[in-house]
Amino acid sequence: MKKLIFVLNMCFVAAMLLFTGCGAPGVNISDEDVKRVADYSSDIVSQHNDKSDSRLVDLYTVKKKYRDQLDLEIKRQNFRALEQAAMQTEDGSASGSGSGSGSGEEEVPAEPEISLAEAVGVPEFEIYYTDYEVSRSYPTAGPTVSEDDVYMGMTAAAGDTLLIMHFNISNTEGNDRDCNIMSRRPTFRVKINGENHTVQQTILPDDLSKFEETIPAYSSSDAVLISEVSESTAAAIDSLSLIVRSAESRPEYKLE
Repeated sequence: MKKLIFVLNMCFVAAMLLFTGCGAPGVNISDEDVKRVADYSSDIVSQHNDKSDSRLVDLYTVKKKYRDQLDLEIKRQNFRALEQAAMQTEDGSASGSGSGSGSGEEEVPAEPEISLAEAVGVPEFEIYYTDYEVSRSYPTAGPTVSEDDVYMGMTAAAGDTLLIMHFNISNTEGNDRDCNIMSRRPTFRVKINGENHTVQQTILPDDLSKFEETIPAYSSSDAVLISEVSESTAAAIDSLSLIVRSAESRPEYKLE
């Protein structure tokens, strides 16, 4: 309180000196100047009164606000730079993936760490791809059947053809073994020239995904996977690979 009274007294003395001087002739000041002196005195008093907000801005507050704004702008610029770098990386990855690299050669998939037999759930056997054929129907040579037989086959739709991939399942042990791939429920995709195609779900007895037979000792059985594709696609196969989709992994095996 004493400090406040002292400040008020000093303001009063300053105002008196300004208006009258020390024995000097009176100074004429405008109403606007009188208002400025009064406002300044009021702000000085308010600075020392915790219950009042002064219009005089503290220099520390101004500097802190400026630093905060500067830090925010720097963070925004850094974020924009990181965002642009990420976009450029994605563009570069997209241009270098897919059908080939910058040299025009198709990207070769990495060799899977597990065998095809392991991927379909029968590691005790050996499964090898042998070849493929293109036909409007499968089996390609219709069997002679009687009225009591049920003929199971596939025919492609108009404008399409069947890509038939052949596999060999071998039992290399000296005892008969049950090969039950169907219970493992693997699914397949075939990649032709880098483009994925669906492998048909069939009820063919030699469908690899539905294979369930007893293979005698040191014997083998044939199996197939069939994909229906356009005739133009089947006529220009440069590369062929098989993707095995299971709960554990998605290995890709290069066939051609």
